[in-house]
Amino acid sequence: MGVKLFITILLLVSFSVNSSADRKSDHFDGKAFYNPQGNNVKTLWDLIEWKWNAHPVLWPENVSNKHYPVPTFSESDKAVVTFINHASFLIQLPGLNVLTDPVFSQRASPLKFAGPKRVRAPGIIIDDLPPIHVVIISHNHYDHLDLESLKLIDEKFHPLFLVPLGDGKLLKSEGLQIVREMDWWEESKIRENIITFAPAQHWSGRKPWDKNESLWGSFMITTPSSKIYFAGDTGYSDHFLQIKSRLGAPDVALLPIGAYKPRYFMKTHHMNPEEALRAHIDLGAATSVGMHFGTFQLSDEGIEEPVSDLRLARKQHQVKEDHFIVLDQGDSIKR
Repeated sequence: MGVKLFITILLLVSFSVNSSADRKSDHFDGKAFYNPQGNNVKTLWDLIEWKWNAHPVLWPENVSNKHYPVPTFSESDKAVVTFINHASFLIQLPGLNVLTDPVFSQRASPLKFAGPKRVRAPGIIIDDLPPIHVVIISHNHYDHLDLESLKLIDEKFHPLFLVPLGDGKLLKSEGLQIVREMDWWEESKIRENIITFAPAQHWSGRKPWDKNESLWGSFMITTPSSKIYFAGDTGYSDHFLQIKSRLGAPDVALLPIGAYKPRYFMKTHHMNPEEALRAHIDLGAATSVGMHFGTFQLSDEGIEEPVSDLRLARKQHQVKEDHFIVLDQGDSIKR
C-alpha cells in the first residue's frame, strides 16, 4: 500500500454518512431521476434544431492566462478558494483540501479529436496541486466529470471521491479506489468537517440512452469556521432557498454564470448571470464567485458576455461588486 493511500485511509477513519436512502425519494421514479420542479429535458431533436439555427458568437481559439503562485494555506486562514477554470476549484480548508469537478483535459468530450475544446489552460496544473483529500463531482456531463483527470488525480493523491447516486459504478470501473455515492441531503463527515450533497436543477447523461440514470446536485462544505457552497451546474429554482433554510448561508458560494444562450433551450438547466445574482441573494451568501464560463464554448453567448451581464445584474439588484466577483484563472480569495 502506497504512503498516500495509507494517509487517505487514516483521514477517512472518522468518515461517516447520515443516510436518507430509506426515505421515499421525491426525485426518482424507479427508473430515472428528475427535478421535483419539472424536468423539461431537451430531446435530441431539440438539440439538432438549436444547432441548425444557432448563430453563436465566435470565441478566440486561445486566451493566455496570467501567472499566479499556487496559494498556500496559513493558520490564520478559514478558507482559500482558487479558480482553476470552468467549474474546477481548489478549496483549501484547515486540514482538508477539496477539488470540485476537476477537468484538466483539452476537450469536454468523449472524443479526443472532437467536441468543445478549451480556450484557456487550467489556472493550476495537476502537478502543482497540494495534497487533495476529497474530490466532489456535481454530475456526469463531460465538462464536469472527466475520467482522465480523475484517474490522474487518483494516481497522485488517492482521495475520496464523492459522487451523485448512479455514478459510483462509472468511477469504479476505471479503477478509482475510494468512491462514495450520495443522495440529496446526505452528509459525509470527515473529521470535524461535514460535506452535504444538496439539490440542483439539472439533468445527467453521457450517452444518448442513459439520460437521468444518475443524479445531479450541489455541495455545502461546512467546517467549524466557514461554509463553502458549490452549486455545480443548475438552473434557477427555489432549491437555493431550501439550501439556506436547511444548511445556513454560505460564506462563499460558487455559482455558474455561463452557458445560458439561447434562453429557450438553456433556461431550465443553466442560469444566466441575473439568475445567478438572484441565487446569491436567496442563499444569503457573504461572497459569491462566478464560474462555468470562459473555458469551453458550450452555448451561443460570447466569451466576455457572462462577466459583462453579471456587471449589469449587480447594478440591477444593487449588489456591491465585491459581493459577487469573478476570479481570474488561477487567482484566489481568502476567508
